[in-house]
Amino acid sequence: MHLIKAIAALGVIGVVLVTAYLMKEYTGSVRDMPGALIAEQRAAELALKAKAEKGALSNNEPGEKAFQRARELLAMESMAEAEEKLKYIVSYYPAAEAASEARRILGEINVDRLLDPDWREGKSEITVQRGDTFTKIIRNNKTTMDSLVHLSKLMRADHRSLHPGDKLTVMPLDMRLVINIRLKTLTVWRQGEFIKEYPLVKVAYKRGGTVRHLSVGSIMGQADGKVYPSHSEVYRNTSKVIFLSDKSLAIRAFFEGEQDDLQLGFFLSEADMEELPLLLRPGNDVEIRH
Repeated sequence: MHLIKAIAALGVIGVVLVTAYLMKEYTGSVRDMPGALIAEQRAAELALKAKAEKGALSNNEPGEKAFQRARELLAMESMAEAEEKLKYIVSYYPAAEAASEARRILGEINVDRLLDPDWREGKSEITVQRGDTFTKIIRNNKTTMDSLVHLSKLMRADHRSLHPGDKLTVMPLDMRLVINIRLKTLTVWRQGEFIKEYPLVKVAYKRGGTVRHLSVGSIMGQADGKVYPSHSEVYRNTSKVIFLSDKSLAIRAFFEGEQDDLQLGFFLSEADMEELPLLLRPGNDVEIRH
């Protein structure tokens, strides 16, 4: 298509030149050529030339055409096809200019579904049996209290709210984190599938090396210098902190004006730190890349 446009542009140029030549042959000057015709021909020439050049640039940018098509499909609410295009870009053109925006859009779609209690894929409903406890349910289903409360729409997280016959929604949190210090990104993966990429607002990590493997140690709430477990009544109103197996490191929210330079780890926006703990559980692998 772009080749056709380029040929058309050359055709327009040819018409202008031939017309000018004939005018000169018969009148001795191209100045006698009608001004309106010259202006129209010139405008058409420039417009087609610009389109041809733009098309050539798009073709030279890996993943750009697929990304533009994905945006068109999203606008038409063709979600399945749009997702395939976005996954294609993320998988095969991760360094392309369009890949960053593709990851952002795909990440929003993925997390919206994972955190939607009514989106059933990847989730299951269980019935509380006599003798069950939240601790037992969480352990057996590889999830967390935070996720269980959210997906089951529970008002309270204490054992008094658990009764035989209750229906609960559980989702195994088999995630893996990749923290890229050079790119300042934190990416969530699930069994090789891209879930979401979070930008790191700040990195406070002093150890060198190439790759380091850790795991999620615990997920707590923090307020007024105290930490609270996820089953605490005040947990929802706290700032969430993900402590790693190296206890000197944590993933936490970055607050403007905070001057505590002693805290080591990786800092996300406040909004991202409300979301991320809902996707993780203790034991998840964490890979730190330089």
